[in-house]
Amino acid sequence: MPWHFTIDVDWVPGSEVGLEGLLDFCDRRKLKATIFVAGRFAETYADLIRDCRRRGHELGTHGWEHGSLEKDEDFRSASYDQQREWIRLATEAVEKASGIRPVVFRAPSLWVSETTLRALENEGYRYDSSVPARRFDCGFGRVHYLKYFRAPSEPYHLSSYHLSLPGHSSIIEMAPSAFLLPTNMATLRVLGLPVMKWMVRRISRRTSRLVFYCHPYEFVHSHRQSFPRNMSKWNMQGMRPENFSLLDGFVEHMMRQGYSPGLFADSFSKALAS
Repeated sequence: MPWHFTIDVDWVPGSEVGLEGLLDFCDRRKLKATIFVAGRFAETYADLIRDCRRRGHELGTHGWEHGSLEKDEDFRSASYDQQREWIRLATEAVEKASGIRPVVFRAPSLWVSETTLRALENEGYRYDSSVPARRFDCGFGRVHYLKYFRAPSEPYHLSSYHLSLPGHSSIIEMAPSAFLLPTNMATLRVLGLPVMKWMVRRISRRTSRLVFYCHPYEFVHSHRQSFPRNMSKWNMQGMRPENFSLLDGFVEHMMRQGYSPGLFADSFSKALAS
């Protein structure tokens, strides 16, 4: 069974230490990650992004300056021109740092729209992982809308009319896995490994693959980083290097359950060809 270990790199100064630690963690665990990078981060820490590519990870984009101290980027409501500009800037920053043009995208906070799809198509993207299928955070996280709740959990070509429907876009969607709450590091930190194992079992009943994500800032003490004003206090309190132990337990569980880690491009092409 395939699964995708993904990393969302927001524009949070100080979190570069967490990304360095995650790269070392991936080396120890022999994981290849899909790393979605905010353009401003790639511009500032170009050597680190180059190292991601050198170690064999897949690079994508995650907005232009998502996570900054200013107002966040909202791909649900921004105009086409504004969205395409954010995507273009991020694409150029990651390409300049790594030497490879990214073709994988994840919208900041999973705030996405049909306008985003048009912008991605016109910027030459091939894969997206933004649609919050089966997810509703009940006031605790960032996904408070149900527009795409019934989207497929398996890879599918997006529809330009509604992102929760299969269609004829050239872009393939693989939604981050969720069972109301997401299978991500925040859920693992707050609810613990036993709950995450239960969620994986439930999700595996309706899909043959799983997408997990984490953030570099989760592995660095919050006082060593610069966060936006809307970052929740409980989330900041849970940030510490010791979270690598929790992550290690989760990865060990996935391996024992027979999940095989893979990159988006490789796995999607195989899935859609079968």
